[in-house]
Amino acid sequence: MARQQLRFGSRRLGRDRTPIDAAPAPPVGETLQLARERKGVDLYRAERDTKIRLRYLSALEDGDYDELPAPVYTKGFLRNYAIYLGLEPDDILDRWRDEMEQQRTATRVAVIPPPMPIVEPGGRRLHITPSMIVAGLVGLVVIAFVGYIGIQLLRFAEVTPNRVTNPADVFSQVDAASITIAGESGPGARVQITGPGDQAYDVIAHDDGTWTQEVNLARGQNDFTIVATDAVTGRASKAITITINVPLPSPSPGLSATPSAGPPITLTLSLTSPSDGLVSTDGVIVVAGTTTGGRINVTSTYLGTPDSTPAPSSSPSTPAPGSPGPTGTPAPIGPGGDVAPGIAGAFSRTFNFDPGRWQVTVVAYATDQVPVARQVTIVVQAPGPVTQHLQLTIENNAAFVRVLADGVRVQNGQLSVGTTRQYEASEQFCVRTANAGSVHLVLDALDLGLLGADGESGSWIVKSGLAPVRAARPC
Repeated sequence: MARQQLRFGSRRLGRDRTPIDAAPAPPVGETLQLARERKGVDLYRAERDTKIRLRYLSALEDGDYDELPAPVYTKGFLRNYAIYLGLEPDDILDRWRDEMEQQRTATRVAVIPPPMPIVEPGGRRLHITPSMIVAGLVGLVVIAFVGYIGIQLLRFAEVTPNRVTNPADVFSQVDAASITIAGESGPGARVQITGPGDQAYDVIAHDDGTWTQEVNLARGQNDFTIVATDAVTGRASKAITITINVPLPSPSPGLSATPSAGPPITLTLSLTSPSDGLVSTDGVIVVAGTTTGGRINVTSTYLGTPDSTPAPSSSPSTPAPGSPGPTGTPAPIGPGGDVAPGIAGAFSRTFNFDPGRWQVTVVAYATDQVPVARQVTIVVQAPGPVTQHLQLTIENNAAFVRVLADGVRVQNGQLSVGTTRQYEASEQFCVRTANAGSVHLVLDALDLGLLGADGESGSWIVKSGLAPVRAARPC
């Protein structure tokens, strides 16, 4: 095998001499195909000239020896084909034998010896030595340590749980000076509650994860933000915001010295975009509408994949006092935020959504008014695969060209000067030729120029956004 893989100079190697050159020889199939391409004939012409079937010639060039007949016939095919192509037949046969031997060595099945019996013939039994006991103890310690590290990694990867159980709704209304907020988190977690007027409360969760905290309420709207921090990992949960409204007292008639302000303004919310059931392909969603309120809050909840069955959507309605808007803490939470209405009450904001089915909730707030909510369901579809277009033109001289589009052969033969071919693929092309200086490529209207120098042979990978690069193996 060494004499086929190394090429030496005319002088013999001595102690003070060094090798002139050493390079791995190409496979037999590639040598045959390159010789045929230099000869300027295709497989059909070679079949007629050598009287060897086309499928055997193709198998010899592709190195697919399983498709060839018995070795005695294969040797004859190789000898005749090598002579036809102007190659040294003995050298080709020697290299073919080496490749066959390598294949047989690679596919040889290793036989695992049978396990030795614990009790050997003659009554000898397995004896436990102190070294075996030490090795077992060390193994148990290592397993316990790895298990402990794994448990800690899983714990650090978990998101700290945080759920509010009282009040049960995100928006609620009570007529009281205080309320007890209750929820669930991790054992020993630190729960921080931030309320209006710089109110701040800290509470530690019990061993079962439950916690309670009484907070003061003021007349009007009271917003509370709740964050739980794990006692071990120190990781904070996602913030939960709840709104509790306390109605203002009605003024007694005849006690006011100022003129009456007229009837109160009714809180309204009109959503013009997006419409319920909207399907988007780019994920850019504009939330717009009008309101008589002073603040708009937008939230979104992921419902599933774009092709999943949508859940029944309720018609938009104004929530009744005590049970307004959406309930619970949806997860995962998508894009959202506050929007400030303009002078005429119009509002608009653009959000970017990932592919999936989303429920968008828009809530309007106003002083002394119960919030009004609207909900719509939208679908964001994932973009489809991008098709690449390759234009191949033969210039200067005719050339043999083979083209694979996403691994599928779409061109294999001699092309004359001036010939232009169009190919499509979603991932990449592989172009093989014996004369790269005659192959001109244009990919998606981008002129890549000639594939290589005149007379240069080989295989190149062509894909969008990159210049052609040499392939690791022939196409």
